[in-house]
Amino acid sequence: MKNSLKILLMAAGLSLISLISSCKKDDESGPSHEFINQNLQGAIDGIPFTYGEGTVEMITRDGKEHLSFDLYHANEEINEVCSFFGFGNEVSAFFSIPAEVGLYELSLNFSYGGQTVTLFNPDGTVNNIASIGAVEILTVTETEVTGRMDATLDAENTVNGNFTAVFCPEN
Repeated sequence: MKNSLKILLMAAGLSLISLISSCKKDDESGPSHEFINQNLQGAIDGIPFTYGEGTVEMITRDGKEHLSFDLYHANEEINEVCSFFGFGNEVSAFFSIPAEVGLYELSLNFSYGGQTVTLFNPDGTVNNIASIGAVEILTVTETEVTGRMDATLDAENTVNGNFTAVFCPEN
């Protein structure tokens, strides 16, 4: 009986050590993003994406102000960016975040402020929801918002770099 108790205590101790080690490794892994200092670019559904123009609007969601972004591919022909409604003929990215300068980690855990970026292909039937990475808002002025993003779903759907979006007037 003493041997059984010793074996049980040793197993429990090893499990505890293993749990502590795995938690420590998670803490040491660092952030899930690494911003690249370049114009926002990457791939959406495996199609090359290079940021050209973008818009941002102030919206209210759950009683709080948010910034709603539409970031368009450089090939998208947009004569007046704020009069452009909906999705174009090229891949694009869109998301909304709290209307404050700061870093917003991407996550599907909406119970704890989860944040995602939609990487949209107008030829596809599925929205590609990036939940790995982060969006950082660097400046907010009366006319524009600057930021950077590292957003990934998988190897076919990932964008990274800097962007500037112009505020569109409220309707």
